[in-house]
Amino acid sequence: MTEGISQFFVNTFGGNVWLASFLISIIPLVELKGAIPFAMSTEFWADKALTPGFAFLFAFLGSSLVVPIVAAVFRPICDWLYKYKFFKAIIDFFTGSVKKKSEQVNEEVDKKSEKRKTAIKMLEVFLFVAFPVPLTGVWTGTCFGVLLGLNFWQVCLSAILGNALCGLIVTLVCVLFPNATTIILYVFLAVIVVAFVTKLVLHFVKKSRAKKESEINIDKSEEKL
Repeated sequence: MTEGISQFFVNTFGGNVWLASFLISIIPLVELKGAIPFAMSTEFWADKALTPGFAFLFAFLGSSLVVPIVAAVFRPICDWLYKYKFFKAIIDFFTGSVKKKSEQVNEEVDKKSEKRKTAIKMLEVFLFVAFPVPLTGVWTGTCFGVLLGLNFWQVCLSAILGNALCGLIVTLVCVLFPNATTIILYVFLAVIVVAFVTKLVLHFVKKSRAKKESEINIDKSEEKL
């Protein structure tokens, strides 16, 4: 399988490993956490594989490019799509947990001074993005910052710094285990799939329970009448 994937990328990008890494790091969920081991993998690229420094650089640049774009368009696009029931359900699915976390953070810092509130929110976004696990990258982290009420530059600064730390952690792991970069990539992708499927199942279970509870409440109301 690895040989087939390797051949595909070699045919597509030739020797431009940096370009492949840059573009792959832009993809949601994959981001630089998948792009770095991908660029460093000798099984994919043989002697054309990037050094740790260049793998980090191009993956960081690609994934960070997303931040200002999402920070600028997330709120207005969501507000517009929320007018339509179909898109509202999709947005709720992808941002439900992030929105809930943002509400919890806002409640916790509600009584603090404005400067301290902003600092705490920026730290939350920084840590959210910096933690190298699926579903907590720059895409969701930037949305998280917007939902917290941070302004454009505050969101960008905290998300990009968090992305840098995340990239350094992933790069360090790949440096410590240079012969396992391909395995690290496969494990990461597998965890993404499991996390996404789990989130999907829990979403529908929660939705089903809410529907049943609503029906029970309606029945009780009718019995009282």
